[in-house]
Amino acid sequence: MSASLSRLVPARLALALLPFCLFPLAACADEAADANDQVHELDQIQVRGVAGPKFGAQRSTSATKTDTALIEVPQAVTVLPRALIDAQGGRSLNEMLSLVPGVALNNGDGQRDQVAIRGFSALADQYLDGVRDDAMYYRDLANTERIEVLKGTAAMLFGRGSSGGLVNRVSKQPLDTAQGKLRLYADGEGGRRGEFDLTGPLGAGAGRLVGAVEDSDTFRDQGFIERWLIAPSYRFELGGGQLLLQASAQRDERVTDFGMPSLFGRPVEVPIDTYYGSSDARRDDYSIARVNILNATYSKSLTPQWDLRVTLRGTDYELERRNTLITGNPFLRNGRWMSNRRHAANTRDQQAWFAQTDLVYEGERHRLLIGNELSYERKDQASYGGIATPIDLLAPVLDRPTFNPRAEAAARSRLRNAALYVQDQITLAAQWKAVIGARYDDYRQQTRDLLNANAPALDRTDREFSPRLGLIWMPSAQQSLYASWGESFQPSAESLPLSTVNVDLSPETTRNREIGYKFARADGLLSFDVAVFETEREHIKTTDPVDPRKQIGVGTQRTRGAEVGFAASLLDQRLDLYAGYAYLDGEITKSNNSASGVSFQGRTSPLTPRHSASVYAEYDLGRGISVGALAQHVAMQYAAPTNLSALPAFTRFDFNVRYQTGPWDWRLRLENAFDKRYFASAHGSVDGFNAPGAPRTLSLTMDYRF
Repeated sequence: MSASLSRLVPARLALALLPFCLFPLAACADEAADANDQVHELDQIQVRGVAGPKFGAQRSTSATKTDTALIEVPQAVTVLPRALIDAQGGRSLNEMLSLVPGVALNNGDGQRDQVAIRGFSALADQYLDGVRDDAMYYRDLANTERIEVLKGTAAMLFGRGSSGGLVNRVSKQPLDTAQGKLRLYADGEGGRRGEFDLTGPLGAGAGRLVGAVEDSDTFRDQGFIERWLIAPSYRFELGGGQLLLQASAQRDERVTDFGMPSLFGRPVEVPIDTYYGSSDARRDDYSIARVNILNATYSKSLTPQWDLRVTLRGTDYELERRNTLITGNPFLRNGRWMSNRRHAANTRDQQAWFAQTDLVYEGERHRLLIGNELSYERKDQASYGGIATPIDLLAPVLDRPTFNPRAEAAARSRLRNAALYVQDQITLAAQWKAVIGARYDDYRQQTRDLLNANAPALDRTDREFSPRLGLIWMPSAQQSLYASWGESFQPSAESLPLSTVNVDLSPETTRNREIGYKFARADGLLSFDVAVFETEREHIKTTDPVDPRKQIGVGTQRTRGAEVGFAASLLDQRLDLYAGYAYLDGEITKSNNSASGVSFQGRTSPLTPRHSASVYAEYDLGRGISVGALAQHVAMQYAAPTNLSALPAFTRFDFNVRYQTGPWDWRLRLENAFDKRYFASAHGSVDGFNAPGAPRTLSLTMDYRF
């Protein structure tokens, strides 16, 4: 472990975290004294036999690709279960990820879920049931059972990317017990939504059908969301194993909203519903995404110790996006602050195939994972331009832009990857465990210009080795202390088209060093974890100072910080709690890049608030009535690497009342109860695209179960 870990956080923060670490240690002192050679077996029996906190989890598949107790994972993992998603009224991924410590929202160009994890963009670090899902769209949560956020590098299991972490959605699967649910939702801003979820025995197996439809207005002027989702699945016995077939189709249409511009280093002081695009956004500023997924997973026990799992997936994704947005710096004209605008459009057409094979050996001291991944992706992309007039920032008057239907650029990219990975979860002794593994990727990118037949085809192959090492000490069956180290790589274009400026660049590399403590009470009703880490990304693409038309990989970005997570069911399980806190110290330590005359070097990493925290509590009053409250705080964060514009710190509160009677479940929520003006996200790369948070909103959700 690096000696720099001792300097990751200020001394006062370390002292503040110390009582939280000592509390579980003291609570388990007697158990630690009685620890013996059967610690491993006791842990397995106790963890599998309890349900755990309502808003927490005790096991995860994302961190090791095996069903592992979180207390035995030498890395920070946050799990958002379905109960918490329902309590928060979560409909899209970004809504829930805002509650995760160390995660900051990115506005995603107004057309996709996107976050920064521990100060690093996670644009392509989205997964569905452990398989890459890097298409750029808003992910509906109707068919999501839980969300798992793995912090730090994860290339050993998942391949390229994951500087700060990754997000894995776990989908709903067929159940053997027949049940169903209908849901209706409405809010005071014009939100309207319906869902259904049907599952149970079907023929020789079990089936499930999930669907959702939404036709909503939003608090933003001209804002709208129209989307639907349908997701059938079927599981049955085959050849001594189980075959799970899954499909989903989703269509999402909404205004492409880049948010509000900045002036004097802050978002402009105008009403939060103010829109800066076209006067007819439904015709000129829209994003339409279509996503179809087919998945087949076959699992079988080959012997009492060997299990096989094979996953095949095909995806089809189309995007049509048009937008009118602010460009350049503000300027004075006739005493008014003005800004130029431009109209642009983008289309994407992507198909991908993935094949993963995992072989797991479960022995007395070893849990061995041997896996391989093959993938092929074809990505067509075209961009278009147009003309839009300048606009008054403080008193905007909208008009319609001119659109040029002729493509300005178009490219076809092919991405091929072949990977082999091996991981061993080892019981070294009664109280000591280790996780060690490595992955080898052969990743090839090809890009061809579709508009210029004479342009040379671009081709690059990267062969990368990604190691991981973790050491765990368990003084009792309910607690662990760990240290871990891992590396990941990011190809020069990652999942975007190659260009002449990056085709010769070697991958960027990331190292994560982390120490932490985890505690899970024996009855499973309380869990706690704390992590201290340093993540550093090197060889980042920067402008060549000798030839500004080229890029060189000499940039470095680093985040040092600490995270705390807590979940509990207390007072005879009448009080349910979820809480998280993160301290992040992010810095661009080396860079040749600059913008607006400002060098990036030495600046604070964008979308990296120094402090962020959220606490949700729900109390059962009896007679089917419960009350809940959410408090969320996010410190000031910069919108871009220049640090010229910042999103102010904010603290907001939500309240809800729930009433359950027979098959009916009603939930009344008051979001942003004190009508706090705040900005939830920005672009992360350029200034001026600040996405405001919703004002005070009253919503009602009705569930009927049968």
